[in-house]
Amino acid sequence: MPDTAEVRLRMLTAGDADWVLDVDRETTPFARPIGWEHASLAEELEAGGWATDDQWGWAVLADGEPAGFAVVRDISSGDAVIDLRVSAAHRGRGVGREVLRQLADHHFAEHPELPRLSGRTHEQNVPMQRAFNAAGFRMEARYRDSFSLSGGAPASEWGYALTRADWQAGRHRADEHGYDLHGLRFEVEEVTGQDPHVVVGTIYKFLQEGRRILARYAAGDIVEGELAGTLVSDLLVYRYVQDLETDRGLRTVTGGGRSRLQRRQDSRLELVNEWNGDDGRHGRQVLVECR
Repeated sequence: MPDTAEVRLRMLTAGDADWVLDVDRETTPFARPIGWEHASLAEELEAGGWATDDQWGWAVLADGEPAGFAVVRDISSGDAVIDLRVSAAHRGRGVGREVLRQLADHHFAEHPELPRLSGRTHEQNVPMQRAFNAAGFRMEARYRDSFSLSGGAPASEWGYALTRADWQAGRHRADEHGYDLHGLRFEVEEVTGQDPHVVVGTIYKFLQEGRRILARYAAGDIVEGELAGTLVSDLLVYRYVQDLETDRGLRTVTGGGRSRLQRRQDSRLELVNEWNGDDGRHGRQVLVECR
């Protein structure tokens, strides 16, 4: 099976009810079932209830096979909301990203008055967060304790949106310009220079929103470290702050740096990082994507 699926959308029909219900009922800790009943869903589809000016149901096909569904609601409100489900057998092949792109192309073109498309995803659903990011959607909000399943503790959701201006600028199809680090973890493989705090084995955890990058790390006497910057093509330019545990209590260390992203022969990403502390120290690190 190829790494990337060929994705096509078409209108849901009554004949799709069986497999749509199967996808909706697939067990996942990150998505609530919509909870359709077969008879009512088939009846609504037959009557055109999911093909109106306010809501639209889409069948997702990957390489010609049913792979999931998407529902776009509240179109007339000006803030259309996307619910997307992809079957387990077709995840990890770029289906979600391409569905979001095609939904944007259709609904912004079909509804000239529509200013926004939005959606939410579970705070731990990194693949869906990456799909939103790759499709140009920007994270706008964190909804605390807004998600719960039967018997589970409440969790937060992240809210994403793509505006008409984003779509017109082509941001929904702009992932070719650089890298997506969101949700990835990098381990320090090599350290040279004057930093006694960041050691081999230190883990950096990355978040990305558009070109903005945030990473957090802790190791040894670093109680908390954080860097924030901008990624353009393969170059990350950032500032960092580290809280260090010392005999006299916490001490804050600041500085900046530049990291060059490249792909290793084993296909993992590598960050070659050159940093400069505000206290005059400097050094070099090599970070490798964790698998």
